[in-house]
Amino acid sequence: MKDVVLVSASPKLNERSTSKEFLEMAGSRINSDLFSKTFIDVRKSFLTHSLAEDFAALARADVIIISFPLYYFCLPGMLTRFLVDYQTYCTARGKLNKQVKVYAIVNCGFPEPEINLEAVRVIQSFSRHLNAEFRFGVLIGGGSMMVAAKEAPFMKKAVQKLNSAFASMAADIQAENSTMMESIYIEAKYPFSRPLYYFMGGRGWITMARKNGLKKKELYRKPYRMNE
Repeated sequence: MKDVVLVSASPKLNERSTSKEFLEMAGSRINSDLFSKTFIDVRKSFLTHSLAEDFAALARADVIIISFPLYYFCLPGMLTRFLVDYQTYCTARGKLNKQVKVYAIVNCGFPEPEINLEAVRVIQSFSRHLNAEFRFGVLIGGGSMMVAAKEAPFMKKAVQKLNSAFASMAADIQAENSTMMESIYIEAKYPFSRPLYYFMGGRGWITMARKNGLKKKELYRKPYRMNE
């Protein structure tokens, strides 16, 4: 039986994570009779000091699926640190499994899924450094909306494409000799205008700021900008 390791890299701790939900959807498509499945939560790995145990699980993996939200148009900082430390772990042991398949699931709050492309390229580069085979990414626009409104009629086509993408991933994992695949782009089609979508997203940041004792103007601060 081959090993699949599913890595959730959302910085959220106690809240329900969109990235984890996508990862579970992908994992549910994988045949449990052929593959054992191990879930790793990157944030918990750091908090519980279980990196060595989790790195050992990754080193045994035949397949690695990494799911994360887009942060500042790239990976969350903790995931970058996790991957760099894992590469160091592998290099020190000299055990790089060339048969490992790697997949990425990246979601962002923007409607356009192509915004996730640079983050997927980082995972592709990480795979090359480990002599692993990066297969493809699933790039999801409007990730949180895709989960929150998945039962809505206007989301039907996007959800169907999402399920199809995870089915393709499961088939590719199981295939012995599979051809190269292009990354899959999934865009939610909203029944309202994009300016309204961005406006509502902005209001969400303001509400979150107030809950944390901040004023709206403090969201525009640039603490690292050099004084002129």
